[in-house]
Amino acid sequence: MDADAAFAEIRKEISEGRGAQIGPRVLSLAESDSDPMTRIKCLSLLKVIDVSGVSKEILRMLLEDLPEDRTTLVQVAGALRGLEYPSSALSILKDMEQDDSIVRMSALCLIDLDEYEEALAMTDRIQEVTPFDRVMLTEIKSALGMHSEAVDIASKLLEEYPQNYEVRRAYVSALMLGGRDKEAAKYARAAVKDKTADSNALAAYVLRIAGNYKAAAGYATRALNIDSGHIGAMETLGICLADKGEYDKARIVAGAINEKSPGDKAALNVLSYCEGH
Repeated sequence: MDADAAFAEIRKEISEGRGAQIGPRVLSLAESDSDPMTRIKCLSLLKVIDVSGVSKEILRMLLEDLPEDRTTLVQVAGALRGLEYPSSALSILKDMEQDDSIVRMSALCLIDLDEYEEALAMTDRIQEVTPFDRVMLTEIKSALGMHSEAVDIASKLLEEYPQNYEVRRAYVSALMLGGRDKEAAKYARAAVKDKTADSNALAAYVLRIAGNYKAAAGYATRALNIDSGHIGAMETLGICLADKGEYDKARIVAGAINEKSPGDKAALNVLSYCEGH
């Protein structure tokens, strides 16, 4: 069986909740194929089923045999950051030419490490600021207690990109972190009138953060009925299932997220909730 077929079989088992014994198979794949992206795929699978000992060994192999070309190095660093190895990603990025893409990813790694002041300083080095950079800045400002500034940035973004899900989520997040829960709820209630997957997923997110998991699950389900692959809705539904103690179902949702978007942090958020709840 070639690597692609092996990965497909393993992902299927994980999505069906049958991935508990795959650690040795994944390790064997990583040992037999030195391609860094194969090892990234292995780490991605292991994050979903949490075989930490095997993950550590594959991460060691990856970091000791990094590619030389810049494009692949950037892919590896980005994947490691997404798989919750921000320190490893930073160790790669620090030795690279510091253009905007590298500075941006370094800032994201620092956010993951809760090093918000360093992340803020890093964003100042970005030469051409994108809408994504401004979304990132709202998170940093909120974390540093600069709530008015965070809401101001998010509000301006919302005026420019009123239908963008990430912008809308950044806006309600900034409001809630600034203690303006009622405003966030009001915005979310008004948004669902358009009956889109994004709006229902946004309402689900707001309700989840507010602690109303039952209602959040309802809106997440509506969003998924409209768009079965909506990552934000899947993340909320998985966390709501975990909150009810339905951990096997939550892990299946995490597996489905990983199937659609390998290494996506939404899957890791669901699994983290299962472990910590």
